[in-house]
Amino acid sequence: MERWWKYFLVLVLFSVGVWSEICPKQCDCDMDNGLNRAVCVDQNIINIEVGVPKAVQVYSLSHNAISELDNFCFKENGYTSLEVLDLSYNLIFWVGLHAFSGLDKLVHLDLSSNRLRFIPSDLFWDTPELDTLDLSSNVFESLKNEPFLMHSKLKVLNLNNCRIKALPTRLFNRLPNLRKLDLSENYMVTLKTELLLPLRKLERIELRNDYWQCNTDFMAVENWITSHGINYEKQCKKRQPQMSEKIISIVPVEEKHEVDVNDIWNMTTIKNDSVPAEQPSPPLTPYEKFDKEFSSVKAFIIGVEIGLAIGVVGTYIWLSKFCNCGALHCGRPPARRQRRRRMQRLDGDMRTNLLWSTIVNPDLETPPSFRRQHSLPERSAPFPTYGLPGFTETPLHIDAIRLPDRAETPPPPYNDCRINI
Repeated sequence: MERWWKYFLVLVLFSVGVWSEICPKQCDCDMDNGLNRAVCVDQNIINIEVGVPKAVQVYSLSHNAISELDNFCFKENGYTSLEVLDLSYNLIFWVGLHAFSGLDKLVHLDLSSNRLRFIPSDLFWDTPELDTLDLSSNVFESLKNEPFLMHSKLKVLNLNNCRIKALPTRLFNRLPNLRKLDLSENYMVTLKTELLLPLRKLERIELRNDYWQCNTDFMAVENWITSHGINYEKQCKKRQPQMSEKIISIVPVEEKHEVDVNDIWNMTTIKNDSVPAEQPSPPLTPYEKFDKEFSSVKAFIIGVEIGLAIGVVGTYIWLSKFCNCGALHCGRPPARRQRRRRMQRLDGDMRTNLLWSTIVNPDLETPPSFRRQHSLPERSAPFPTYGLPGFTETPLHIDAIRLPDRAETPPPPYNDCRINI
């Protein structure tokens, strides 16, 4: 009895564990053609693990922000039942070699509109049932002359708008079961038949492109495709005019000339001789009168005159500071030698005035007897004249003027001279 109770308890716990899995709020979980589907679109998801139940079979993670797919990422998270996986419109630029390990039932894989530049040729070796692979709108600009992918069951390959510039001849050597190939909207200009020879089961090929050079080689490839019963729309067929071009080509263009409308239209001119009554204009303000009567030429002339007047006055003030303007005669200030000569002359004149005052005033005190002499020798000028050409001073005679009632007496020394007033 206890053993049956234990079995019942384990069964209950297992049932609770199974039914406890719920769909996360970022996703919508439903059924699609009998498959468990989880749609987690445009949720800014950065990782494949968002809490979706492990039994999911159709998993859509498009329009998110996933940038990398690490090795064994699906296997480690338990998503081994996936049959359809949509990772389009993400930011995936790197995929690990074993990223899709454990997805033995995967049939459809969408990696379009990502940032893939290179993928290993054996990347999908762990997905043996892969049927459809969409790699459109990635950046496979330069492809090496080696197998792009190696898969024995892949039937549909989409390389639309991948910026492919050239297609090496060994690119599809390891895709024996490929049925549909889309190479449209790329940058190829030519194609070789050797590229398509390994694709023995090819049923449809898309080569829509505006860059094809319709030379003999490319036209030979087109003929080879159609001759092998492959569904294909020719690109180098005779170009037919479009609808607008048909209209232009059918309707003849007439040459037009200028036409006088008076010869075509019935135009009559109405002559109005009535003089409209003059309406009194409003009185002008003083500013408007001044603006009307005072032209710009007058303003320019007055401005020039005012400028000249200011310049004359400024020049006069400047000259008055540096010139002696008794008669607007400007002279240099006296040099040092001339100033010293002038001071010497003033000093001599002062001494002469003292001597004259002594002679004219007889009441001055007489110097002591030991200073008296009967005659005094002639004295030269107190100071020599500093090299003035043609000019000599007359020697000064102390006793040049004599009074009859005065004895010959030399003048007193200068420190004893005084004037009585």
